[in-house]
Parts: sequence; C-alpha cells; structure tokens
Amino acid sequence: MIIDTQNTFFWKKDITANTNSDVIMNGNGGDADPNLFLVIRIDKTATGTPLFNVYTSDTDNMANAVLLHGITMVANAPAGTEYKVRLANGGKKYIRINANNMTGGTISAFLTSGINIK
Repeated sequence: MIIDTQNTFFWKKDITANTNSDVIMNGNGGDADPNLFLVIRIDKTATGTPLFNVYTSDTDNMANAVLLHGITMVANAPAGTEYKVRLANGGKKYIRINANNMTGGTISAFLTSGINIK
C-alpha cells in the first residue's frame, strides 16, 4: 500500500475532541476509474464510538459540502482496527473528514490506490 502525503487526511493524529482533517484536493473533481480506497486506521485505542464523516465540496473552504461517507466503528475501537472502502462516486474537487465521538485515541486516514482487503 502506497501512502502519499498529498492524499493523507490524518497521520497518527491524537484525538481528544471532534476534529476536522486537512482538506485534500481531488484533482479537478469527478470520479476516478477505479476510485481510490479510503483507509481509516485506529493507531491507539479510541475512547468513545468513532464516527467519521467524509465530505466533498467544490471549494477548499468546504462551503456547501456534501456527505460522501458516514462511517461508524465499534465502541472503544482497539489499536489496529481498520476500515477500508472505495471512495464513493460523487467526489468534487476537495475532500475532508470530520472525526467525531472520541475523547481519546490516535488515528490515521488516507486515500490510496492499492490495498489488501482481508
């Protein structure tokens, strides 16, 4: 799996409250063929029930953002927990993730072109 810093939302980010990721530029928008994979990983056990909302927008300030994915993990997800999915169709020029419902833990989230699905 190749991890590119330009496609990384969070990298081993300590979470203590609801947090917005960096905004990723999705080329000129639109859907790739095939779409990239979104990987969300718990690096240090989460406190709470992790909820990740993936938004897309035509502007880098994320005005009028549209929800692409809503992902809920198990409560107190242990380190090593991963969620992998192809990015949904409908991506616009910019993408951001909002990490919610955690008061502790460390997470990573990124887009990549190749993964091993277990």
